[in-house]
Amino acid sequence: MMLKPVMCHEVCIGCSCCLLSCPVWNRTRDRSLTAQGRNKALQGGATVEDISNAIDSCILCGACEPNCPEGNDIVGLTIEQRGLLNMTRKGYPSWYPATEAKPTKGVRLQYKEVTLLAGNALKNDKDLCEAVLKLLGNKSITASDDGSDILRSMEAGLQVDKSRIDDFIYPLNSAGPLVVAEGGLRRHLKEWLPDKKIAGLGEALLSIDSIRRSLGPDDLYVIECRGFHSDYARLVRFYDRVRLETGVQLNLDLQRIAIPTGASSIQASEDLEAAGCIEQVKWILYGRKVSRIIVENLADIDAFRRVTDIPLVHVALLA
Repeated sequence: MMLKPVMCHEVCIGCSCCLLSCPVWNRTRDRSLTAQGRNKALQGGATVEDISNAIDSCILCGACEPNCPEGNDIVGLTIEQRGLLNMTRKGYPSWYPATEAKPTKGVRLQYKEVTLLAGNALKNDKDLCEAVLKLLGNKSITASDDGSDILRSMEAGLQVDKSRIDDFIYPLNSAGPLVVAEGGLRRHLKEWLPDKKIAGLGEALLSIDSIRRSLGPDDLYVIECRGFHSDYARLVRFYDRVRLETGVQLNLDLQRIAIPTGASSIQASEDLEAAGCIEQVKWILYGRKVSRIIVENLADIDAFRRVTDIPLVHVALLA
């Protein structure tokens, strides 16, 4: 039985393993801004106000968690720290969500089919969203409520009304398997719907033979990192099988952690460059020779386009 991850700064032993894949460390080389730096500062008696810059620097990619020998829920801990910090802030950072998640009013639907939680980016690209639904099967549907507002509010450490979460979860209880485009939402869905089959968009589409067969050694396939790291033990085996079958290159480092672009972070929603996304893309591309880049996350396309003219395609279009 897998033990539930811990969520406490006190368990940190200061081993520095979390630094290996941390994009904030890669960009700044400032240990105080990392998970290790936050944990050791708090162990030494610092308050969340004292380490506010470090708490706000984290892009919640989750790349640190698989490397942590103590199994600490670093993403959850950071969100909790933001919540504590919000109680004393005089003003929110400019990249915080403009509006908090609010309870919805309307008829409660019930889903029965394979249900796509598309997220804002995919939902706004109607043609691509329809292509995804077609690939997922005739009985697949797009959820009218994908929980995007809940995710953004939670990532900012803002309180989300329980009735808002209940409205979101209620129709999903009766749904078939869930396919989630917003990787950050998966860790919460695993808690709210522990018995539900949940797959990331990339995993669901790569399970289709015609898509998987279209990959080759000259391709770079960019895994959406948040969902990957939230289910790392299972998904690292899934993507290793894809790599062995196709020869495709993956955005995995030597520890088999997905190097994040950071493009799906709330910081990047305001400024990709300030969030460090451009440097992350350069890290992913360093030393590689590829003729095509395939992404799972639509937000990654803009980040890569600012760095390279290598052709880019969303995984759904490989079919």
